[in-house]
Amino acid sequence: MLKECLEVFGEILEKERKKGKDIILDSYIPADGTYIFVDKDGNIKESIEIKLDKKTRTIECSNSDLRELYFYDYHSQLVSMNKPVDGKKIIHSNNYYSFFVKKDSIVTKKLTEDIIEGYYEVLKNPLEKKYKKSKEASRIYELFEEQEGIVPIEELEKNKQWIKSHIFYLENVDFSKKDYLKIFFETEHENVEREERRYLLPNIYNNNDYNVEIDDEIYGLPDNNQGMNAKKPYLATKTRKIPVSYLVDGEEVMLQRLFFDYMMNLASAGKYDVYVDTVNKKILAYGPKEIPQDIEAGYYLRIKKGKEVEIQQQDNIPGFHQNLEEAFDFLNISGYQNKKHPEYLDRYRRYYTRAEIGKLIDEVFFSKYLESNYYIEASEVSITDAVLKESVILSKDKIFAWVREGVDEGFFTVLKKVSLDLIKGSVLNGYRERALWQLNLRWSFENYFMKGEGNMETRKQGIAESVQKKVFGEDEGWIENNEEYYYAVGQMAAYLISLSKSKNRNQSLINPFLNARKNEVIKLKLRQLYKKYNYTIPVGIKRIGRMMSLIEEYIPSGDVDQDMIIFGFLNENIIYMKEEKQS
Repeated sequence: MLKECLEVFGEILEKERKKGKDIILDSYIPADGTYIFVDKDGNIKESIEIKLDKKTRTIECSNSDLRELYFYDYHSQLVSMNKPVDGKKIIHSNNYYSFFVKKDSIVTKKLTEDIIEGYYEVLKNPLEKKYKKSKEASRIYELFEEQEGIVPIEELEKNKQWIKSHIFYLENVDFSKKDYLKIFFETEHENVEREERRYLLPNIYNNNDYNVEIDDEIYGLPDNNQGMNAKKPYLATKTRKIPVSYLVDGEEVMLQRLFFDYMMNLASAGKYDVYVDTVNKKILAYGPKEIPQDIEAGYYLRIKKGKEVEIQQQDNIPGFHQNLEEAFDFLNISGYQNKKHPEYLDRYRRYYTRAEIGKLIDEVFFSKYLESNYYIEASEVSITDAVLKESVILSKDKIFAWVREGVDEGFFTVLKKVSLDLIKGSVLNGYRERALWQLNLRWSFENYFMKGEGNMETRKQGIAESVQKKVFGEDEGWIENNEEYYYAVGQMAAYLISLSKSKNRNQSLINPFLNARKNEVIKLKLRQLYKKYNYTIPVGIKRIGRMMSLIEEYIPSGDVDQDMIIFGFLNENIIYMKEEKQS
């Protein structure tokens, strides 16, 4: 996966360079702080304040042209805080043309002259002061010096003296802010890039102990999202001669570093969903509210900004198309006209994209708790409603894969399971209109994926009308199919439960019907309810006895149709219908 992503990134990088562009610097976001440029005469040329607006992900600054700042800042970064030049980790830059320190370290006097002196001593003689204990690191540095030369001591000393003379006495710097102070000494760009390489090459690999030299070329284990901790021996592949996953040469490891730096820029901008199209050779990144566009084939990467950029999730994408091959119709199949929540009716329409349907699922089924938990570990999902929480955990990966990756496998199966559980939860909590809204969406998905015969709206409403006619005696026939039977069961259960004076009647009395797996249990529970509340039933209402007779006479086959029980329970009850509504 990573190799293919690097190939795409490398092609993009080269193409943009030919255009005079740098995709790393173009998307670069520096840390908040004060940035000071010192000219070659030792005078402060410019002081720039940088702050990132966390809502808009845009940089607020006192200077419109930040290109030079981006260049110096990017090329002066540490590989990680585990590989500092300053062993005390107070100074965070990597070369003598820069000096990075947290303002708080100056205020609290953590930064001392001894630490400053130590920092420049390492930069002055890296081989002796930093790498001599590692044969592998020493060899890398020696090869670098052979090719690019030794440290220019005079220039280093000049910059060191400026820091020692000014760092504790800077004016017009707000030291109350807990952000960075970064100082840059102007020079030719190639000097900065050379000194960056002087630091990078011995530090860019995860652990130089695993390096191999072949024909004066160093191969090693990249540091990005890798770990080889001596205290965790099973990270190593013990059966291999070289106990690491893979080794790369200097050119590839530098490309990989650039790729992860680019990923860090995207994460800093709030673009955590990255799509690598290996066919069309492009990388697309999106924020939470942005809609992904088509990908021919490639990979999806979910990234996160931490001390380094992390790839939290990776999936293959065989082909992602935002627009559906066939539009999805959210139908009011039950025919219920929402009186308390008329806004529900606005959702009944045609939908054309996966993103639209994803938001519909989130709103209708999950009360907007799904999308916000897409990237949360199951153990960290914080939802008080037990049914809702379990449904989110069970389904979020499959729904995400369908909505954001175009993976159809398993989507409808898991949606059928959790949608029924969520509808039951709404019923038990007494949310009648919401439950019917959810039931309509569930049936709309069934209609979409299972390609049912005929018009589902007409069929489901026709069942309700048919049962109504038989109960009122307008039709002398009997229940003809399972759907009519279970609808009648729901209607009868709703009526009998309505006779209860219990405050928790929904939860305590409807639950056995919602979860029954056998018809025998359903009939037993109905008889029990009828016997329990028979004394409250008004004399002379024939439709009650008629409905019970219809239910008793019919023997269903196959599985219990819980959907129709719910529909019958929630729909307008036949027993309570006024004469003018009879048809």
